[in-house]
Amino acid sequence: MVLDPATLTLAFVLLSAALGTLLLFSWALNRSVEALAWWGSAYWLIAIGIGVANIRQGQPAYAVLLVANAFSMLCYGAIYTGCRVFNGRSVSLAAILAGAAIWVAAFPFIYTSPSHRLLLVSCLTLVYSILSAWELGRHGPRPLASSRVVLALLLCLAAFNLSRIAFALAPTSVPWIDGLAHRWSNSMALFLVVFGPSLAFTFLSMAKESVEFEYKQAALVDPLTGVPNRRAFMQSASSLIGRPGDRPVSCLLFDLDNFKAINDRYGHDTGDRILTIFGEVLSRHLPPRPFGRLGGEEFGAILPLAAREAELLADRVRHAFSTASADFLGDLARVTVSVGCVTRAGVDAGALLRQADAVLYQAKRSGRNIVIAA
Repeated sequence: MVLDPATLTLAFVLLSAALGTLLLFSWALNRSVEALAWWGSAYWLIAIGIGVANIRQGQPAYAVLLVANAFSMLCYGAIYTGCRVFNGRSVSLAAILAGAAIWVAAFPFIYTSPSHRLLLVSCLTLVYSILSAWELGRHGPRPLASSRVVLALLLCLAAFNLSRIAFALAPTSVPWIDGLAHRWSNSMALFLVVFGPSLAFTFLSMAKESVEFEYKQAALVDPLTGVPNRRAFMQSASSLIGRPGDRPVSCLLFDLDNFKAINDRYGHDTGDRILTIFGEVLSRHLPPRPFGRLGGEEFGAILPLAAREAELLADRVRHAFSTASADFLGDLARVTVSVGCVTRAGVDAGALLRQADAVLYQAKRSGRNIVIAA
């Protein structure tokens, strides 16, 4: 089967424009994934760049080569920026423009040498590909399966451009290397026709998976305090208790003292801030998952600790919250926390909470601002 480079080029240009439109449309439907706008723009930039370079038969003119490859470099800068934005990092204007600026600056000196043009374009694309892969692999805050696929595709692009660098350094008397240096070869066109849609649809998959991940996280986080909610707490607690072995676990149940009176007297904004302060105290003193807000002013934690360790930890939390709440309220009022702590083995999370609740009740009856362990 004979592949016509001109046909493959036209297919790639039209396909890139369609994929760019699809990515931009997806961003318009869900503005929370701003990276889609960058990736959609990248596809339009490469479509314009390749389209301009191949708009007419024969060797492209000086200005055409200059502009076409500058657009291509902007494309890879936009892909890298999209990866940064996807990870919640800032836009780097220097990173976007660097490749195009280097190409424009160097072009007058390499215009007459196809192998040098190929070498520079391949080197710049290689750098952008590696940076984009490194961005997703190193700074990705979410464990997404799609991001690993994108990372693999970007590394494939880096490997492809590494091979082109080798071709550029080879003797240019080889016809198919000359063809690759001057225009498109069949292999390059076919590679990009396959690679372009693969990367675009994986970008879409990654964006969709990211939104789903955020929804799942939101369903497990208390919106006021930012700590796990009751559902997340019970899941973590059941997982911890269900581990093999008959090791004891400790349940700490916290209840803020005088909270209702302060909430009624100083307003819900003050009450909300007190709850947030306690959530921050727990986050600083406890591991990230096995604790949460159970409802109202009640918080809980289930930890793989012995009784004495759990009691000491609960007392550190009590002291830290007393200090933090005093810093916020000053002389207006005093809010503290009472803690019920039980340590058991072979008991499910529900039973452990009920026992801790009974001990917490004793702490409340004993004058509040105290830790009672049983």
